Amino acid sequence: MLVMATPFVVVTKFLQGAVNNVSHMMWFPFGIELPIVGSLAIALLAIFIIWQRKNITRRRVFGALVVVVMILFAQWVQDLYSNMAIYDLQKNWHYTAYAAYVYIFFAAFHVRGMSVSKMILASFFSAIALSAVDEFFQFHLSNRVFDISDIAKDAWGAAMGLVMVLFVSETYTSIDLRKHSIWQKKLSNYWRNPIAAIIVISLFSLILIVTSPLLTEYEYLWRCVLVSVAIFIVVMALYHFTRFRVFRIVLLSIIAVVMLLLAGNILLHRNDNITHVSRNFIVYKGIPIPYFDLLIYPNGLPRLTDKKKRFNLQDQRFFKGCEPDILLIGSGYEGEGGKGFKNNEGTFFIYNAKTNAAVQVVVTKTHVACKMFNKLKKDGKKVLCVMHNS
Repeated sequence: MLVMATPFVVVTKFLQGAVNNVSHMMWFPFGIELPIVGSLAIALLAIFIIWQRKNITRRRVFGALVVVVMILFAQWVQDLYSNMAIYDLQKNWHYTAYAAYVYIFFAAFHVRGMSVSKMILASFFSAIALSAVDEFFQFHLSNRVFDISDIAKDAWGAAMGLVMVLFVSETYTSIDLRKHSIWQKKLSNYWRNPIAAIIVISLFSLILIVTSPLLTEYEYLWRCVLVSVAIFIVVMALYHFTRFRVFRIVLLSIIAVVMLLLAGNILLHRNDNITHVSRNFIVYKGIPIPYFDLLIYPNGLPRLTDKKKRFNLQDQRFFKGCEPDILLIGSGYEGEGGKGFKNNEGTFFIYNAKTNAAVQVVVTKTHVACKMFNKLKKDGKKVLCVMHNS
């Protein structure tokens, strides 16, 4: 109860706004605007490095760099519409909390003689279990929702904790990479070998952290789980069979051919925009996009985005932050999406306080919006486009 209830009853009600404000406080040394939290973090890191300079090794530096890359990657793929800064305390809370959980787990269980592989698996899956219970617990609290992407962040944080414990801190245990193979003859051995166990956990966490932000709505929960599990099984099977040289050659050849065909198609359609649209399938500049929603920035760069039917105020702030002249919303093949604005369809204007100008919003069915997008881009308009691909 303390672990689950306290953050939501106390922190959410009293401190969440304060944490957000502190995260965005600035100071101005030599006339340069810098975040206080980010500056303090850099200062503390510098002090820590000086303090521990005698214990710094290449292995520990590499492990720390892996953690940094993991954080940057997670923040790039997660929470597109939240648009929070990298130094935001709330954005990093999941990673920090569950990395600390793994560290404490190792501190508690290494004295009991538990094997390294068992500690790796037990700490990771108990972290996921705690996170899942944590999310379901939120159903009974006001202003809270179930979000599978939070579970993905917690799993990613647990994976970061494993890297910190095994390759940076090395306080409770360590792994000699030279004594372990990354491939195993039997699938069961992936749970017994520490390096293999880390690979399995890393693959699972990576797939979940990539797919979950695209399907955060509760109605897509089981689709997200099934898609993540299916991708994990396929990737794990491919990885397992790459221990055979012939299979590696065939697999790399297939990947090379697919990449070349995709690159050729992109090159062929580099001056085009949306060349095909149908139910659950869009082709933009030669890139096939099945099922997932598509966001196209005003500069033409695409990315997959959260599949949702209703945009809240935070989402709309993100749209305004992109400073478009026109916000074009494809509401789905049947027009089931595009909700949350003052009108659910048609053309209207919203005020953007950031630019002190009006933004024209167009909400229409996706196949109509795609044709409209091509025409607007041909006319040189600054368009931010979100297509509900369903």
